[in-house]
Amino acid sequence: MKDALDVHRSLLAREVPHEVVRLPRLVLSADEIPAAMGLPRERGVAVRLYFADEQLVAVIVRAGGLPHPGAVLAALGARSLRAADPEAVNAATDFAAALVSPVLLPDDIRVLADSCVGHVDVVYAATGDGGTALGIPSRSLLVASRAVVAELCSPSSPTVDLADDLADELDIDMTAASTWQRGWR
Repeated sequence: MKDALDVHRSLLAREVPHEVVRLPRLVLSADEIPAAMGLPRERGVAVRLYFADEQLVAVIVRAGGLPHPGAVLAALGARSLRAADPEAVNAATDFAAALVSPVLLPDDIRVLADSCVGHVDVVYAATGDGGTALGIPSRSLLVASRAVVAELCSPSSPTVDLADDLADELDIDMTAASTWQRGWR
């Protein structure tokens, strides 16, 4: 199985800025890394693996998040999507299924990343073992993982309701139009 040393050596060989940090406690999945480090959830990333039209794909999301299936299908141009079982993940990636690192994935696995991964400067990811985490600039992570960036998850912050603003703007436009029409006659 691959571990933190493999991840570190690979990134060093490619001159990718990063750090491998020892966690204050063991984690059982990448979703636990931000909490173990006392960081907000947005600072952690996790890798989810799926079979899309029977081809294994990796999806990088914020820790604790899941991609929207329709968004993944659209990004891949696929027709079917199902979660990969842990045995398939272990066999294909050579990482423990819950601790898959987003770097060092085999070349035959397509990699997608949710666009919100890039909203913070540095993210923390799994290294393949539960005692360490990979700290890496989000842009470097996206390049090192060969990820195609797409909108895959729902935003964590509430959306802004523009209906009132649009209605006010339409009222102003309609008032201006009726004034213009009266002046034209």
